[in-house]
Amino acid sequence: MLIPAVLGIALFAPVAHAGKCDGALAKTTAATGEALAPAFTALAQCDAELAANTFKDLLPKATDADALHALSLAAIQTNVWQPVWKLPGYISDYSVRDEVVSALGAECGEQPTVLTFLQASYSGLKDIEFQRWEKALVACSSPALVEWMIKEIEKPPAKVYDEKYNTLVGIYTKRARADGLPTLTKAAIAAAAAGPFDGLLAQMDEAVAPTMGQEIAAADKEKLEAALIETARAVDKDKAKAVADRLANSGSQRAAARLLPTIYPGRVQDGGSFLYGAAAIEQGDCKGEKTAIIHLAEVTDPGKRWVILSDVEAPLRASKAKLKGCTVEEPWGVTSTPEPVKDAKGIEAWSAELEKQLSAKGYAVKVQAEKAIKLN
Repeated sequence: MLIPAVLGIALFAPVAHAGKCDGALAKTTAATGEALAPAFTALAQCDAELAANTFKDLLPKATDADALHALSLAAIQTNVWQPVWKLPGYISDYSVRDEVVSALGAECGEQPTVLTFLQASYSGLKDIEFQRWEKALVACSSPALVEWMIKEIEKPPAKVYDEKYNTLVGIYTKRARADGLPTLTKAAIAAAAAGPFDGLLAQMDEAVAPTMGQEIAAADKEKLEAALIETARAVDKDKAKAVADRLANSGSQRAAARLLPTIYPGRVQDGGSFLYGAAAIEQGDCKGEKTAIIHLAEVTDPGKRWVILSDVEAPLRASKAKLKGCTVEEPWGVTSTPEPVKDAKGIEAWSAELEKQLSAKGYAVKVQAEKAIKLN
């Protein structure tokens, strides 16, 4: 039984009413349980405003979740929507709230008014109120609802974060999973200039997230990579780089590298390769003098890596040591240009900055040119 303490509302109190609907009101206020819904329908047909003002006070008379569901459905079918929209906020027992809200959502396939009610909640409710109807939107199996959600999602708001929009996208992602990636891709591209771009990227990850203890399915990973690459190629270079970093951080280095021509179009070398500078820094104490040798190499990569560092460490550290009779720090530190450079001048400028940094730390610095490294 749904007692008032569970609902979190006061017991029924009479409301002012129009004389012509006295009988309908009296029958409604006297009804309980299953009798509430038909009585409320008659009252709403007589005076919708009076029914709306009475709805909240009737809730303690709904003796279980089924009666509460029937009463709410009767209100929706008679277009008394405002008090039903607020219904989840009146129910303090979350299990009861979820049961009633989900049951109403499940009606949408056979009850067109429920479908319209749910769609209208997006524009009619504030952020937290809309969130309370999430389970209804998940429970609604109508294809028309999905079509509506797609249209709304593909026209994101012109602000970085919108809680209600984020809720809607989250609901859609839960429903569609990887099949929703094309819609999320369109939305992210549309949001790139001023909308919730980062939030949509996060939802794209969520669309393929495995259940706890599982690994992402290979097919889903390919779909996500393709969606992120499509997104990156349609937005500005800064956002494209953010997408590439996201791919690389998730372990998709090759997919991230496919975006190099998009992000650095003026740095593509002959044959589609990319040029980097890399250095191993041999440094130590030579009879009281801090000394550093920058073992500098030009690196060519065919565009298969987003980060080259791990692939150049071994050959650079194999360079011939130059500090003799010194206490040398081991292993040598290895670094590289953070992005591909246009030409050798870019490597020289980067090397000069390394010299400057080491000199500022009190090192006497020399540069040793090493054999170029060509990655496969």
